[in-house]
Amino acid sequence: MPIRIVNAHEVDRLLPMAECIRLMREAMPLAGAGGAVQPIRTALRLPDGRGLLGMMPGYLPARPKAVAPQLGIKVVTVYPGNFGTNLGSHQGMVLLFDAADGRPLAIIEAREVTAIRTAASSAVATDVLAQRDAPVLAVFGYGEQATVHVEALRCVRDIRELILWGRNPAQATAFAAETGARFGIPARAVARVEDAAAAADILCTTTAAAEPYLKGAWLRPGQHLNVVGSSIPTTAEVDHDTVVRCRFYVDFRDSALALAGEFRRARDAGLVTDDHILGSIGDVLAGRAVGRLNPNDITLFKSLGMVSEDLVAARFVLEEAERLDVGRVVDF
Repeated sequence: MPIRIVNAHEVDRLLPMAECIRLMREAMPLAGAGGAVQPIRTALRLPDGRGLLGMMPGYLPARPKAVAPQLGIKVVTVYPGNFGTNLGSHQGMVLLFDAADGRPLAIIEAREVTAIRTAASSAVATDVLAQRDAPVLAVFGYGEQATVHVEALRCVRDIRELILWGRNPAQATAFAAETGARFGIPARAVARVEDAAAAADILCTTTAAAEPYLKGAWLRPGQHLNVVGSSIPTTAEVDHDTVVRCRFYVDFRDSALALAGEFRRARDAGLVTDDHILGSIGDVLAGRAVGRLNPNDITLFKSLGMVSEDLVAARFVLEEAERLDVGRVVDF
């Protein structure tokens, strides 16, 4: 039984950001009314608290751009102590199966798939919700997601200035210089969160912060936020006021109600109800929900990630790998 293995470098080669943004426009409406079967992510936590094993199974029905249904699971480990090392905090694989007979088809490196599709999903949300003229981008954090978010956002908006903030000023300054040079745009690091927040048209939070550092009091009308870094109920990057002030959108409502720390904290404080979630980005794309209403709205996309995104991206990688004979085929 042949199975194809595709490593991280090959994923990066086979999944260009612009192509992944197109794929996420296809994947995001599949949640909810789109027919995807995707249980809420589960996690096995190590007794010593060092890390966890996360599991995201899913099934996608046949659709116009994919004749056959898709079946698979993403399995990842999250070890925060690895941040800044060659290993990275997230490691794992996407396993693809034939939905007709259950045969395993591929093992695809998941860290690169996750990084690219997460930023691509933020780009789709930005394109749907942000104002057309939004030239100043602020990124909070200087890890892998910070870099790919700059790449992705430039695909959907004419970004002419980049502002970086991070807890370590020296690292933030170095990251700003490196990122500005890489993408050919003016970039600067700022020492205060509020300076980045006030100056930006689009804000992307990509940190591993446990407690909020971005305050709603610093926001101004017309901005758009992609809140990406926190992914469990006990952590949050933005405060209650931010949640309350923003038109609030998610990738998958069920996951947001269970896992989105920022939203759950505001709800538990009695400041919002479940109805504060106006819909998913997929709902907006499919016409099931309304996005920005006027130029003064502040919009927010809370990203937790969906296995439908992983499966669509991984299937594309597999098809490209087969077409170009990339990866390694082994007998399983």
